[in-house]
Amino acid sequence: MRLLLALFLPLALAAPAFAQRIRVDVDGSQRAIPVAVQRFATDPAGAAAAEEFYQALVGGLDFSSVVVHVNPEAFVESKVTRDFEAPGVPCENWRAIGAEGLVQGELRAVQGKAQARFRVWDTSRCRMLGEVGFRERDTAELGLLARIVADDVVERFSGRRGVSSTEIAFVSDNGRRNKEIWVMEADGAGKRRVTNNGSINLFPAWSPDGKTLLYTSFKAGRSELFLLYRGSKPGAKLINTKDEKYRGVWQASNSKIAAVVSRQGNTDIYTVSSTGTDPHRLTESRAIETSPSFSPDGRKLAFVSDRSGGPQIWIKDLETGEERRLTFSGAYNASPAWSPTGEWIAYAAQAGNNFDIYLINPEGTFTTPLVTHARSDEDPAWSPDGRKLAFSSNRRGRKEIYRVDIDGQNVTLLTDGFGNCTNPSWSNWVE
Repeated sequence: MRLLLALFLPLALAAPAFAQRIRVDVDGSQRAIPVAVQRFATDPAGAAAAEEFYQALVGGLDFSSVVVHVNPEAFVESKVTRDFEAPGVPCENWRAIGAEGLVQGELRAVQGKAQARFRVWDTSRCRMLGEVGFRERDTAELGLLARIVADDVVERFSGRRGVSSTEIAFVSDNGRRNKEIWVMEADGAGKRRVTNNGSINLFPAWSPDGKTLLYTSFKAGRSELFLLYRGSKPGAKLINTKDEKYRGVWQASNSKIAAVVSRQGNTDIYTVSSTGTDPHRLTESRAIETSPSFSPDGRKLAFVSDRSGGPQIWIKDLETGEERRLTFSGAYNASPAWSPTGEWIAYAAQAGNNFDIYLINPEGTFTTPLVTHARSDEDPAWSPDGRKLAFSSNRRGRKEIYRVDIDGQNVTLLTDGFGNCTNPSWSNWVE
């Protein structure tokens, strides 16, 4: 019961009365850029790998919602890169099929590594965007290599890198009574379990470098925070005290973690170092405070407090100590998630008996519903480019993980047939 109370569950509030329905535009254009993608040149022995690479590459581009690949059947030029070293390309032929961009490349296998060189062209202005790109991964990671290239291509066209090569951690019972932490690719593929302790594990949170997961677990008999590392390094408990710890999130610099700690009957937010030392209490009221989320610059913290009667979102300035209430409409607002761009805070707000995902600016002067449905949508988690969110929803009965663009479009189910799934956390890029 203490855990449920500290996490403000179950939720109950009215829909924000002053919200307006808008289409949020983050890139200055609602239209995806049509780009022709030639298959990368390779030696005959690598033809199968080149096709696998191509399919993953165009999939990663389409995933961005910023770039969309042109059907190669429309090409009047070669479907395969044949002139990678040429000083120019026949832009008029690419424009003739509606392609505003072109991607060319070469793919090679060198000493167990897959290497990709690529060029990106703006065919409207007939100029190359940036320098020749180069990426390398182990040959077993060919699909990941293609998605990394896709994310680089998106950055060439939009100024902000794509996220098809990132991952989403989440909680799933997968038909069992216990709850474990799982990780999947951003498009929902490649699901793998990363905890297997037979207990209840909750609230995964990625470190900014994408190499460590912080999560809550009852495997030690009470609620504790644990670290899980990529590779062979063993996991570890974060804070060695007898207090119950309910949730933790990272500051963008990797140096600090904000943790929800229950000490002497009071639930507050503390900061600790990434090794669990140097604790510092951030919230001082006798109310319940939880769900911390750092601003991108690490200078502010959004959190939930019931000090005003019902749970609302507050912001604390970590330099001055000033605290201000952010949400005033609705009796219960929860789960704030600060966008990587700093423009928005996503949160869960209930309409009737269910929840919707809303966006509010950090000044609190404007809010808008992002995802609305007759069933509950909760647990918003931002992609590292700020263009998408993952969230959990019970719109099909069980709780599942979905993805949505920031303009409210392209709602996509990611965990079909995978049990009850909650608490998504979107990783940063891992190089």
